[in-house]
Amino acid sequence: MKDLRMRAIRAAVLSALLGAALLLLAGCGASRTPDGERSAAEKPSREAAAAVYDPTPAPTPAPHEHKWHDGVCTICGAECPHERHDAQSCLCTTCGTETEHSYLNGICTRCGAGPEFHTELIQLPEDMGVPAEEHGELESFYYALGTGEVLPGEHGTATAEERKMRNLVVYTPFGYDPEKQYDVLVIAPGAGHFARYWLDRPNRLSGVFGRIKGRELLDRLIEHGRIEPMIVAVVEYYLHESPEDVAPIYEADLRERILPFLAANYGTYASVDEDGRLIAAPEHFAFAGASYGAMVGWQILPDCTDMFSYWGLFSGAFRNDEEMAERINGGVDAEHPINWLYAGDGDEAPGWSAYKHRVEYLDENCESLELGKNLSFVAMKDVEHGFSTWNNSLINCLRVFFRSRCVPAG
Repeated sequence: MKDLRMRAIRAAVLSALLGAALLLLAGCGASRTPDGERSAAEKPSREAAAAVYDPTPAPTPAPHEHKWHDGVCTICGAECPHERHDAQSCLCTTCGTETEHSYLNGICTRCGAGPEFHTELIQLPEDMGVPAEEHGELESFYYALGTGEVLPGEHGTATAEERKMRNLVVYTPFGYDPEKQYDVLVIAPGAGHFARYWLDRPNRLSGVFGRIKGRELLDRLIEHGRIEPMIVAVVEYYLHESPEDVAPIYEADLRERILPFLAANYGTYASVDEDGRLIAAPEHFAFAGASYGAMVGWQILPDCTDMFSYWGLFSGAFRNDEEMAERINGGVDAEHPINWLYAGDGDEAPGWSAYKHRVEYLDENCESLELGKNLSFVAMKDVEHGFSTWNNSLINCLRVFFRSRCVPAG
């Protein structure tokens, strides 16, 4: 027993001595100079620092099968290029994410299909009957025709004294961020229609879905992912003259005041120079006109492709086929092409077939226009001249606006 106790005491003493030695060594390594700097014993050597920093890039993941989530691989972070998708569902055949059509000369580069425009009210998607949960905002401005500033506030055009005052109403989508850039659609309303008329008045969208305001239609299209969030500006014009007489004044307002105002005050792809002049971005601007607004739109089109490359002209044609073809041939060039010109009407509207023939004449006589490539005419079945045509035509337009690009021949 005595021997066992002696061995235990010796072991305890040796352990204590070893611990003291280790503490002493650690204290020497952590010593500091009087000014607080680390001693040479503590400072790492250049070789030690080099051993800590390894400039060799991290190894790339081993070959693997991508695991996609919202178009991004959860293993390596690669983004799916969405090169192909199903023509009907628009689901990417690689990752399964829904992607929009991307048209080049009338053909989707992802699936090879051309746009399938609605020709009947009943063809509208069922989700268009579901009210949007998120709503855009409206802002109102007014301006005097031809001169002066664009001012905030409402201004009606009902009385004779107010005829020269116009309204501009701007729709911004839910979640609008002024620091971002948005595509812009400019709408010219029909004769006698104020800027808010289409945006606020309930109109028939289809026999199934009842009536819907223009602003609600935009909310639904955006919320259901059928169009990208965009800015929509409804711009009034002088109503009591011929389209040929109105066009030069309206074009000047768009070029010198309305589009510069939008570029300076909203998040668009356009901008203004030091003198407030427009630096246009036609690839990101579209013009749509209804009825008399479409007739004015035809008159400004040949001279305004430097501002707008997308055009939707509903239920309103031009008078002289040869003159319009000549103007388009002289005004449209490779630098400022027409990426898409959509014309449409209801097949129960007066003169719709004559309108169709006029568009076909342009197809045959304008080098810059070709049906199925960047030109279309759609007749809505069993629909008269009115908002049912215009709402549905706008839905058709936005299937190709800002998603297509026409490459001129040569």
